[in-house]
Amino acid sequence: MDGSTRRGVILGAAAVPLLMGAGASDPLHVAVDAAFADGATSVLVARRDEVLAERYAADWPADRPREVASVAKSILAVLLAMAVEDGAIRDFDRPAADWIPAWRDDERRDITLRHLMSMTSGLDDSGLALRGVTGDQFALNAAAPLRDAPGTRWAYNTAAYHLLFHVLARATGETVDAYAARRLLGPLGMDGTVWVTNTGRGADGPVTNWYSAACTARDLQRFGAMVLAAGRGLISPGSLAALTTPSQSLNPSYGLLWWSNAMPGFDATGRVPGRRFPDAPHDVVAALGAGGQAVMLVPSRGLTVIRQGNPPRRAAGLADLLGAALAATPA
Repeated sequence: MDGSTRRGVILGAAAVPLLMGAGASDPLHVAVDAAFADGATSVLVARRDEVLAERYAADWPADRPREVASVAKSILAVLLAMAVEDGAIRDFDRPAADWIPAWRDDERRDITLRHLMSMTSGLDDSGLALRGVTGDQFALNAAAPLRDAPGTRWAYNTAAYHLLFHVLARATGETVDAYAARRLLGPLGMDGTVWVTNTGRGADGPVTNWYSAACTARDLQRFGAMVLAAGRGLISPGSLAALTTPSQSLNPSYGLLWWSNAMPGFDATGRVPGRRFPDAPHDVVAALGAGGQAVMLVPSRGLTVIRQGNPPRRAAGLADLLGAALAATPA
């Protein structure tokens, strides 16, 4: 059951958001129009638990999950922090070799969970498949050699992140989907979220390979609202802050599997400098995925802005949508 207060649930590509006192020239209305013209299939803007705008493409209704790509990194980060609070993981400074035996007897023994979560593991992910692995993803990714000493270079490494699904399962003694359902998805009512996996062939038989998640926009709003509400009793505010603040000086735009607007840094390619959202408040944090999948949160406004869809043609599309949402919700 969704406890949000909704001004309008809008279905269909031709529909427009219902905005209190807004017309076609309203900045938020215009920004949602622009997002759909640029490939969005869902847009949802909420202030705390009040939905200000919500729209879906005709072929992508509200209850149809869409893969969120690396937005799932931020969901997994919350699950790992919950595992720390549950005592399954002592802290993020534990050696990842505690759960990846192949690393115990070589230089990779120095890689910590924090290194994996902050993209500073130093692992060389060359040649590792990020989708459609037919073998054992855990064994294949764990075999990656070191390129750089841990903590000395920032490089966006999705194969290293995939290892963290297996770490979570090994640490908690539960499958990822069971732990996530018990600790996060179930309590938040994220019933439209499914994990993106496939079955591979391991040395001892079939194995589950983990990639991402598929979510509805409403589930992403529930997730964002939980973060804005300091965890809603599911996780401590301190644990959330540790995930969403800059985690290292190599790329201060990156926390622990979350993006932060607090300091200038670089994007996922490591080539575009500056804050992720230059014209937005510095407290913005975001879960961002390939193809323009985004959950953008503004704690100082209690604001959640979600965009899902096909890859946008305009690089400024997410920033424009966030800016319009900020204009529609003055401090």
